[in-house]
Amino acid sequence: MPRNLSARVQSLPLLEAMKTLSARQQVRYTLIAMAGVTLLLGLIKFVQIRRAISEHESFARPPESVTTARVMATEWRDTIHTVGSFAAVKGATLSTQESGNVAQVGFESGSKVSAGQVLIELDRSVEEANLAGALARLSLAKQNLARAQALKTQSAMSVATLEEYQARVTQADAEVRSLRGVIERKTILAPFAGKAGIRAVNIGQYVTAGTPLVPLYSVDPIHFNFSVPQQVAPFVRESQSRLVISVDAFPNRAFEGVVTAVNPNINEVTRSADVQATIPNLTEELLPGMFGSVRLEVGDLKRVVTVPVSAIQYAPYGNSVYVVERAGDGAKTTVRQQIVQLGAKRGDLVAIIQGLSEGDEIVTSGGFKLRPGAAIAIQQNSSVPAAEKPAVQDT
Repeated sequence: MPRNLSARVQSLPLLEAMKTLSARQQVRYTLIAMAGVTLLLGLIKFVQIRRAISEHESFARPPESVTTARVMATEWRDTIHTVGSFAAVKGATLSTQESGNVAQVGFESGSKVSAGQVLIELDRSVEEANLAGALARLSLAKQNLARAQALKTQSAMSVATLEEYQARVTQADAEVRSLRGVIERKTILAPFAGKAGIRAVNIGQYVTAGTPLVPLYSVDPIHFNFSVPQQVAPFVRESQSRLVISVDAFPNRAFEGVVTAVNPNINEVTRSADVQATIPNLTEELLPGMFGSVRLEVGDLKRVVTVPVSAIQYAPYGNSVYVVERAGDGAKTTVRQQIVQLGAKRGDLVAIIQGLSEGDEIVTSGGFKLRPGAAIAIQQNSSVPAAEKPAVQDT
């Protein structure tokens, strides 16, 4: 083999090695350059994030607009809530004790009637004729008795005969009173003033004894019957325990009344006592049989602190309110969150059993956008008044 060709063949591996070494260096340099660019970009981003965090920490949020109120102290009685139904003070379904045909109807269905007004008359022509005969027999018996008494004074009449004439007078008088009673029972009078219902009979109809004729109710005032648990019954007193009743038929109204009767015994099955209240019903809107919910005040007055219901922040872990903390020397007014224990609720107010004291200033509206330590701006002109007995207004 020629010397030049042999040297050329030996130099080929060296060239290949030199080319391979150059490619590795290129990859290394490329990787080093990319790492440097990545590090530079990360450093720039780190500086930007640090600057944003610093600006956020120095940012002061504007104060939140809220309304506030002072915690007030008042006196409440313990209350219980239960249900019951209305009943007429006077109510009955009138019927007759005698049989006969209806001769006269003296009222219209649904009309008001006065006490003693004739409502229904049955035919009494037969009884009146029998009464005329009975009166004649009574008159004759009295005349015979007078003659017998005159003869007795002359000793011309025996005592037995005189007693017989006296018995005849008594018998005739009893017959007269019996017929008059039948005639009276065939005239149905209103036993009290009230409102008549729908009559169940018409003129000419034959009715038997005990047939319902017409319902009659007096509903002004009206009774409300309900029950209270045995642990409350001793504190319910007549003319002292007042109550408020709500009815589904009048959702925006409340009817006030007073307890007028309490059963002196406890039901052994339900362990409750029956109570009856009386409610004015001038317009006769409340009707017997209506269902109602009652709130009854019992016991002695107790001093409690109250806040508006709108101030309560309800949560599963506990209910809370935001208490205003005023700082002097021009510092911002802030709030702190206070866990509270709630008591009874009346109207727009709720009692606080634990957590607040009389005079504390609390946030009543706008609390949903607050957090502990947040700055606030108090807007007193926008405050909505809270009342124990709020009045519903049409808008």
